[in-house]
Amino acid sequence: MTRTLVIAAKDLKQILLDRRSAIFLVLMPVAFTAFLGIAFRWPSHNDPRPVVGLCDLDSTPLSGQASKLLESGGLVRVEQLGRAVAGKADDLVRRGRYDLVLVVPAGYAESTGLALQAVCDRTEPQAQVALQAVEAAGARLDISARVGRLVAGVLRTDANATALVEQAGAGWQEPALSIRRETTGPAPARKRFVPNGFAQSSPGTLVQFAIFGVMTAAMLLVLERRSRTLGRILSAPVTRAQVIAGHVLAMFVVTFLQGLLLIVLGQLIFGVDYARAPAGVLVVLAALSLWVASLGLFIGVIAKTQEQVSMFSMIAMFFFAAGGGAWFPLEITGRTFSFIGHLLPSAWAMDGFQNVVLRGLGIGSALVPAAIITGYAVLFFAVAVWRFRAE
Repeated sequence: MTRTLVIAAKDLKQILLDRRSAIFLVLMPVAFTAFLGIAFRWPSHNDPRPVVGLCDLDSTPLSGQASKLLESGGLVRVEQLGRAVAGKADDLVRRGRYDLVLVVPAGYAESTGLALQAVCDRTEPQAQVALQAVEAAGARLDISARVGRLVAGVLRTDANATALVEQAGAGWQEPALSIRRETTGPAPARKRFVPNGFAQSSPGTLVQFAIFGVMTAAMLLVLERRSRTLGRILSAPVTRAQVIAGHVLAMFVVTFLQGLLLIVLGQLIFGVDYARAPAGVLVVLAALSLWVASLGLFIGVIAKTQEQVSMFSMIAMFFFAAGGGAWFPLEITGRTFSFIGHLLPSAWAMDGFQNVVLRGLGIGSALVPAAIITGYAVLFFAVAVWRFRAE
């Protein structure tokens, strides 16, 4: 184990001492995320409705009614925002990411002096429509809170005051009269949600540059072979398994740390809500890093020259990034292309990340993608080890 760590530490030192590593591992991915995030701003489903970003700092059943009331009205499209972007509402509206940002302040359900905070540009027609929907929803929530507190006062009980407020709010979801429309024709095709903006560019860039990073790692193995350093290492009291494990460990650490940095920057700078289910994000990132490490080992074993490393690495990046939906969402392609794309581990990595940042799912939604990616990692690792031993 100690010898494996020594080999891994040697690889990490070589990578980090290269000044170009900062450019390819950090600066370029951040620049690509920003550029593609702006380029990918298309309307999901061609939906003409205003987009409202909802940031719930209260996290109570009553505050949760805000989203339901807005969505039930059908006038706006609601996207949930993380707590971290509460202070960036003005910036989100100014950059055009949302027509209106609605913030539910902490303590809203229990306080009588707090109101919903709506941030928008009132000169924009879309913002005016969104503001009307928000004001109507806010009026309903305010009435619910007043009714709940009034009933609690009549009953002279404090223990159930919050419950009565929440029950009054839920009453809006069960109107006394409802209208239902039925169609006699065939059911319309279900439209798929198309990821846009930074929700597409942030995980897409992460996956793309994780694959691109195999060039640096694979190059180390080729240089060791050409300088006969690998032969001297194998002549020492170290097994081939320890050499392979050391190289893979170094590749895994570099890819994982790069991905972790891009996730933190995506959360803090670009407003991508990775923190919604951090455990699920880390599970997918770990599986992706393991697969990329195995891919780097495979390229390092089959390549004989530095030129071949560059060629194989670029081919791998183009193939897996484009085919796996890192450059554009597979949802905008046909069924055949989407099916073929999901034969690649990169597509499952995109699904795992977007299950969290787009669909609001938890760690359970990341387990299947992570398991499939790990299966590909085992396959590439086994082939690379077999080839390495054959040499």
